[in-house]
Amino acid sequence: MIHCLVYNIALICAISSAEVDSSSEARRHYAWGVRYEKGGLFEDALVQYRAAVSLDPENAKYRCALGELLYRLKEVRVAKDALLKAVDLDSTYIRTYYILARIYYDEAKYDSVIQMYQNILSLDPNRDDVRRSLAELYRYEGMDSEALHEFEVLLEDSPEDVGLLSAVGALRLKLGRLKEALEVYDMLARLRPGDRKVERTVARIKRKLGDYEGALKMYRSLAEEDSSDCEAFLEVLALSRRLNRREEEVWALENLIRLKPKDTRFMAELAGVYIDEGKLDKARKLLDRGLKLAPDDGALLVMSGEYYWRKGERGRALEEYRRASADPRWKEYAERMILTLRAEMEQEKLKEERQKEEEFFRRGRRGS
Repeated sequence: MIHCLVYNIALICAISSAEVDSSSEARRHYAWGVRYEKGGLFEDALVQYRAAVSLDPENAKYRCALGELLYRLKEVRVAKDALLKAVDLDSTYIRTYYILARIYYDEAKYDSVIQMYQNILSLDPNRDDVRRSLAELYRYEGMDSEALHEFEVLLEDSPEDVGLLSAVGALRLKLGRLKEALEVYDMLARLRPGDRKVERTVARIKRKLGDYEGALKMYRSLAEEDSSDCEAFLEVLALSRRLNRREEEVWALENLIRLKPKDTRFMAELAGVYIDEGKLDKARKLLDRGLKLAPDDGALLVMSGEYYWRKGERGRALEEYRRASADPRWKEYAERMILTLRAEMEQEKLKEERQKEEEFFRRGRRGS
């Protein structure tokens, strides 16, 4: 009995000693593998990692190292097998997910990359580099709400990070969250004074929100800062008309004519403003300039008709409207004005005839 007990104890000790020796030997091979890999001796490192895995097959760290080196050596299939086995052995060993994410990214399996990033963040939420990569990947995949959430989490710790602010602002804008987007772009405008792209975005959001005064102020500022910014002048023109700001409308049109000296559209529009304001001489000069460039332009001819009508020269006005009716864009309007003008001329003619008749009868009564 005592003999058997001693034998069993000796056997257990021998097994334990073998296990300790095996584990220790595995660690030794792993350490050599790390050294070889750092020294660029990849094949030697591969031998050592495989030996470590063979001696301690349940160690996720060794399998991850083996998988990472295999990936580095372009043996992707066996690398993935080793890494997935490492995950099975220890789902908390975070390094494995990094390498798998790289492999899946190379394979354009972005859903799997996203899953790997999520696994990393579930183990360590403070990995900002991973969260940023996840946010960018969500954005690339068109998952805007998910991307915005991750960027906003990052922004909490870095509220003045221009890159994060730009991403959050753009996504909020895309998702229609205009007021929240405006808050971000206002911050960007303060952090990056003179950034015309940001200022233009602020102006555009204000316009969408119905803050036409604020938008007009922003666009006017952009136009004043860069006198070649045609888009800004066009926005000033549109907003000044919406707000009935005649002075700014004229300013915008004058600058658009300066920027586009052959675009007769703006000449016709400014001539119309001058006619409304009774500045007929200015209107005539502008119309003559435009008609030299485009003698058959319907808009200019219509305005020329308006000019002559205001001057009381109905015959010349009628002729200009007739010419304008040849332009398909202005045909309907010109023909309507022709009818109106003819009716007015007919009324004037009838009035004159009645006056002549009345004068004739008055003279007759005086003679009798």
